[in-house]
Amino acid sequence: MGDGVRALVEDIGVASLNLPSGHVLLLKDIVYVPSMRRNLISVSILDKCGYTFEFGNGKLIVYFNSIIIGSGVLYDRLYMMNLNDMYINSVIGHKRSRVDENSSMLWHRCLGHISRPRIERLIKEGILHDLDFSDFDTCVDCVKGKLTVKVRNTGTNRSDNVLELIHTDICGPITPTSMGGYKYFITFIDDYSRFGWIDLLQENSSSLDAFKSFKAAIELKIGKKIKCVRSDKGGEYYGRYDETGRNLGPFARFLDECGIEAQYIMPSTPQQNGVAERRNHTLLEMVRCKLSHSSLPDLLWGDALRTVVYILNQVCKTRGI
Repeated sequence: MGDGVRALVEDIGVASLNLPSGHVLLLKDIVYVPSMRRNLISVSILDKCGYTFEFGNGKLIVYFNSIIIGSGVLYDRLYMMNLNDMYINSVIGHKRSRVDENSSMLWHRCLGHISRPRIERLIKEGILHDLDFSDFDTCVDCVKGKLTVKVRNTGTNRSDNVLELIHTDICGPITPTSMGGYKYFITFIDDYSRFGWIDLLQENSSSLDAFKSFKAAIELKIGKKIKCVRSDKGGEYYGRYDETGRNLGPFARFLDECGIEAQYIMPSTPQQNGVAERRNHTLLEMVRCKLSHSSLPDLLWGDALRTVVYILNQVCKTRGI
């Protein structure tokens, strides 16, 4: 503590403060100290997160992106934040109970709510130890997050090697905007290995920058060159037509300069880009399930998306990467 006295920390977690402005102030790595009489927020930590403050005349004003999102008043030498209902909600982790590490439902949730057959396959391959399936039951979070019926695409031919064909698609805009101001995400899936990469975008026009970063990283790692990219005919990929004909967009020009073949699907036929479309669908389902189970705010979908991409790459059968 400030006077050098030690205090017992019983837990560490995440909390969100609902401000009267409607802004949700997310607090990470909070510590639960029962001996403290007040809930304290560090101004320096919020400053690192991009918040700014104005103090004066016994009042506090909090800004984010130059917009007022909160206020407070001076009381007993401390500034007290004005909150909705005057309580912290969505506190995660207080008094964690012991869990059964052999529970199949526990691993089902930890692995992004994958199916029972996939869990059984991971056990058979020696990736997971033997689990107890006696508690495997209908998952409410899966019901909430997976409302559509998937149709398996059969009879398609896979590439013969890594980086021969990359599927890509942009998903968004997604509401609410995630932390960092992201509204879109772009996926890149290798046709041979089905290994996937994603990047969060503030605007879909940033797709080329994301592809350049992906191309540089993966070609250096694998030691091979990308040969072909398949996408829809969206303006961010294809370009535009005017009275002079087709004008290549920045993405198409970059592929042409690098000698990468560009494959475009026919308009109104997303099934022709089914690998990317299904992957986006799967990722969003997993994100909804994870957020539903954890009761975290929807604005954390970007962080949840990065997590489920990592999980999916570990539990899927991949070749060559």
